[in-house]
Amino acid sequence: MKTTMLASFITAIVLSLSLSTFKKKEFIAIVLIGFVLVFVPTLVVVTHAVPYSHMGRSMEKGSNYGSIASIQHSEPMKSPEWILSGNWVTNIINKTMTDFNQTNPAKFDATFTMTMVNGSARHQHHISNFSLTDVKTENDTVTYKGLATVTLKEGPLADVPIEIKIINNNLISIWFDPTFEPAKFEMHFGETPIYGTVFKTNDMGNKEPAAPQK
Repeated sequence: MKTTMLASFITAIVLSLSLSTFKKKEFIAIVLIGFVLVFVPTLVVVTHAVPYSHMGRSMEKGSNYGSIASIQHSEPMKSPEWILSGNWVTNIINKTMTDFNQTNPAKFDATFTMTMVNGSARHQHHISNFSLTDVKTENDTVTYKGLATVTLKEGPLADVPIEIKIINNNLISIWFDPTFEPAKFEMHFGETPIYGTVFKTNDMGNKEPAAPQK
């Protein structure tokens, strides 16, 4: 790709030089036009590719990555109120309790933004300090239960019961116990799970796969 770019640019210069009737100002104009036509589109492509390439370089071996894209409903009307978007990383997929110990602990971290459907009240939450307490498999769904720290407006809240489900290695659901510490948690995430997707090989720019293909 770099060779093609350079060849195109050199060709533009050579052609401009061969036109001896052109004045100096016209020559400069042609060079500038060649630069814009050759390099600017490439810069745009590279800019849009950066998020995936950066994620690929920062991947930890054995970790799985994915996105959060969910709509949470309000109480008691059961109508859409919040739109959630973000990302997560974990090392628990396709693992059992015996795969983890003090030197190799289970991990689940997520960062997502919440915005009301009218575009107001935008804010962010983080999930960290995950500890795994149970793993169950039923059909194509694996459920991981544990405790985690969740950031709220008042500050981080530790030991929040969390349930993470991986469905058919394509979908993730994250559910917090809505009755936990009602005075602090205040049903902030509603009674429905937070949904997202599990990245596959092509999602990660052909880097290490996020989950086995089926």
